[in-house]
Amino acid sequence: MANLADLSVLPELGKAKWTPAQIFGYEIALEGIRQAIGFYAQRIAAAEAADEPDAAAIATLCADQAAWAARGRALDPLDTGAAGRIRKEADLLLSDEDEGADGDEDSGDKDSGDELSEQDGRGD
Repeated sequence: MANLADLSVLPELGKAKWTPAQIFGYEIALEGIRQAIGFYAQRIAAAEAADEPDAAAIATLCADQAAWAARGRALDPLDTGAAGRIRKEADLLLSDEDEGADGDEDSGDKDSGDELSEQDGRGD
């Protein structure tokens, strides 16, 4: 019978190439991408359910959704700049939707995710 240690693939993986901060930023970016995809799914469903669906608008929404999915597949965990840009773009996309829902959806928590990268030094 073979020794279980001889069957393990973990020793061949080596040490991780990213820092905890990089992987944290990567995961936040992926969550933003998932939320953006969901945002477009909701818009697509609403457009398709309209009395007179606009095929061109639906195609544009589908293309936008596919572009977000492609960004997720292409994102490199080591590319902190791209992860940060994606997070900000997703925040902007989703905050625009929140504000448009009833004009006052944002309860002052808009910048809560920026605390890690944009401290203002006031201590509040």
